[in-house]
Amino acid sequence: MNDWLPVLLALSAGIALGLLIAQRRWLSRNDQSSALADSEQLSGNLGNRYFRGINYLLNEQPDKALEVFLQLAEVTPETVETHLSLGNLFRRRGEMDNAIRCHQNIIKQTELSAEERNHALLELAEDYLRAGLLDRAEELFSTLAAQEISTQTALQRLLNIFQQEHEWQSAIRVAQQLQRVTGESYQEMIAHFYCELASEQHQSGRRDDVLEMLDQAEQADPQCARLWIQRAQLATEKGDADAAIGYYTKACAIDQDCLSLVLDALISAYRQAGRLAEAETFLADWLGHYTDTSAVIAAGELAREQQSAGNARTLLLNELKRMPTVGKMRALLQLTTDDDEHDFPLLDVFGQLSNSLREYENGYQCRVCGLEGHTHHWHCPSCRSWNTTLPVRGILGE
Repeated sequence: MNDWLPVLLALSAGIALGLLIAQRRWLSRNDQSSALADSEQLSGNLGNRYFRGINYLLNEQPDKALEVFLQLAEVTPETVETHLSLGNLFRRRGEMDNAIRCHQNIIKQTELSAEERNHALLELAEDYLRAGLLDRAEELFSTLAAQEISTQTALQRLLNIFQQEHEWQSAIRVAQQLQRVTGESYQEMIAHFYCELASEQHQSGRRDDVLEMLDQAEQADPQCARLWIQRAQLATEKGDADAAIGYYTKACAIDQDCLSLVLDALISAYRQAGRLAEAETFLADWLGHYTDTSAVIAAGELAREQQSAGNARTLLLNELKRMPTVGKMRALLQLTTDDDEHDFPLLDVFGQLSNSLREYENGYQCRVCGLEGHTHHWHCPSCRSWNTTLPVRGILGE
């Protein structure tokens, strides 16, 4: 109820002003002596209804209170801010039907200035967006943007709507408009929009269109690691392992966090190209700069395959000492228990313990909102930020 107090005080002042204005209008239109009593009686009736509205509020009946206040407080230039505040309060409380009705009631009035009406239209569009009525919100925000009214806000809301609806071409158009309006770069986001379009074309089997969308993504932001990953995937499907290796390594050079996403595919491409020795060299160089658990495990597997179990065990043990993680420990225990010469019952216990920790491992976390999960998202499903979902670092992660 405390949320209502500021608006309630403003609303009461607005109603009092409305009553005074109404009484003066009544007196000016009628004979003073005969109209005075009638106007006092009218004011008394309106006052009773006003207190009835307050009573509804105190009894948590906002719908009924809204009906009373909308009837009592005439929307005028003097009271429009009060009505806007009331509608916004309904929206903050999640009472979207009441917020929409309140803002629609403002728009119906004829005495408002263009600025006041546009403000009410913007608030109504926000109501529609919050209520999930995306078509209505899109229509109003598009109108406001076209008329250059609250342009930046309207365009930002449209951008959010088009992303929710996966209308990537429209999102690109609006992002380009925002660049012109704000002077800020949206190129990274635009590149992701083109990558989304490329994914859609890929699912439809239109390879030429996929390449065109990736070319557009590269033109927007050549430092977008995602586009190089998608190029590598296309090269792999075509059977061009050498090209896939080049694209994957380029993506990792741009963004080190991509390695965990592409490592299996990258090793597979090296294997297909008959270049496993280069894969070992790549991982050795990588581990000279970073300590990714997935890279350590992959390097251990290659060392065992290309050299010996002993070499693999030494590599894993050294990396585990340098930066201990559960994943490295699990890989070392698995390698050791698989070796008949090191068959100790206690190792099985440690292995079971490390496996039980898997349920506490979250592979990825959004650096903006903190959403954790086992699945990587280019577009965070919680805060809707792009390229902010990173591998979890630390003992339970990379």
